[in-house]
Amino acid sequence: MHVPIFILSFFIAVFGHEDHKHGISESEHYQKGGHNINYDHDAFLGKSHGHDFDTLEPSEAKRRLKIMIKEVDKNGDGFVSLTELHEWIEYQRKSFMRESIDMIIDRDDDNKDKQISWKEYKYAHYGKWDDEASIDKKLREKINNAKHKFNVADEDFDGKLNREEYMMFRHPEESTRVSLQEIAIDEIIDEMDVNKDRLVDLNEFLGQYVDDRTNPPDWVVEDRKHFAKTLDLDGSGKLDRNEMRNWVLPKLSETKEEANHLIKGADDNNDNKLSYEEILDHYNLFVGSTATDHGKALKFDL
Repeated sequence: MHVPIFILSFFIAVFGHEDHKHGISESEHYQKGGHNINYDHDAFLGKSHGHDFDTLEPSEAKRRLKIMIKEVDKNGDGFVSLTELHEWIEYQRKSFMRESIDMIIDRDDDNKDKQISWKEYKYAHYGKWDDEASIDKKLREKINNAKHKFNVADEDFDGKLNREEYMMFRHPEESTRVSLQEIAIDEIIDEMDVNKDRLVDLNEFLGQYVDDRTNPPDWVVEDRKHFAKTLDLDGSGKLDRNEMRNWVLPKLSETKEEANHLIKGADDNNDNKLSYEEILDHYNLFVGSTATDHGKALKFDL
């Protein structure tokens, strides 16, 4: 039995659809009118490490944060600019993907050259077949599609994917290359488009949810609103390829807005950049500690 390659698509199809599977945080930034500080910690530390400072005393949290600030301050001028903070948050947004890729490469890399060949990938995800002619049509189509994507991701044409190439293979929506972005869009449409008209209607968007108009769960109510108000730009009741592109591909605006938010929250002298002292004075906004009340929704000016 093979392991499905289109993990993102699978979870979207089965469990409903949420924007930015590779977003800053699984948490909402604002909840019931209050500011959720966990979102900011996920943004600055990476969402798989957002709670790493929760057990630290404030003095230790500040000590470690000061070390991190030097990494954010790329030009070493003693200040963190909006651009530097934006680049840091974008780097952290992808951190969980890099960690996952490292584990997958370590698992599937049979010859331990820190690269993945097509054969290594194929065997790991589809198994070995004594007679490949016996592979059923649907599985063969998946293998062929994966092979095509593998070749597109192989930028240096050496027949293997290094760490960066393999990350773009696994997450083509994150690539800056249009060819991989289009593959990402195709994968999601193929998985969601039940009637094969290359459009995604509301029922297809909701996946395997069995309609209950009398008492739908909250996520269905929210997804219906999001579909109608945000995604279905032409009001046709279906998402075409361009509308799907807007949904599937990550938007840098999320990380830029968060960088602006952190600058605004800690820029005491309003010079549009942060000194090390300003960041340390507002350490709870960036990393937290044992003194942070994570259960409290803090009021924050929008």
